[in-house]
Amino acid sequence: MSAPPGWHPQPDGRDRWWDGQQWTDHFRDPVAPAAPAPYGTPGAPQGQWPPPKQGMSSGAKGCLVAAVVVVVLVVVALVVGGIFLARTANRVVEDVRTSFPTSSAFPSGLPTELPGGGEPVEVSVGEGFELGPATVEPGWTLGSLGGVGANVEGMTVTFGSDNAFPVVFSMDFDSGASTTCTASPAEGSDTGEVACVPMVDNAPDDGARVTVTPRF
Repeated sequence: MSAPPGWHPQPDGRDRWWDGQQWTDHFRDPVAPAAPAPYGTPGAPQGQWPPPKQGMSSGAKGCLVAAVVVVVLVVVALVVGGIFLARTANRVVEDVRTSFPTSSAFPSGLPTELPGGGEPVEVSVGEGFELGPATVEPGWTLGSLGGVGANVEGMTVTFGSDNAFPVVFSMDFDSGASTTCTASPAEGSDTGEVACVPMVDNAPDDGARVTVTPRF
């Protein structure tokens, strides 16, 4: 079968025209293939559309894997830490609960009535007054705290023969000042010195009236 008419390459590198029956005397230099047009140029091969996306670089993949690992480790640490704290808290609560003595462990010989308490009484600075079985002796005064307040001084309590418990009482002065005082019998004695919280605001003077309220 004869080759179709057209240019055909020759051994010398040129193209020669074949007319379908015989070789002619027409030669030409081979035509160099044209460079492909840039992608998107009219007439150029379009290929796949849309263009394939670029894959993630190996560095980005490594960073993503590292971030996922860190997140997993943090979640595991939080879960383990929460379990540990919960168990520790339960153990502490149980230890505290079991450390309290039962009702049968308390002595049965405690007195049923505690000393102190009673109705408020109104007195002037320096006057004595009763605190149940205990008695505050007269002669106490108010001492100055460098011009910024006052304090109760020289107050003593005599306790009854059957009273060995401390006394606690509050003192509210008509100036608006107030304090809380307490006293315990000295060792081997039925008397004790009274200690009161210093008064800074609305310090009273020696002529003030005071309401004494037994607290214990």
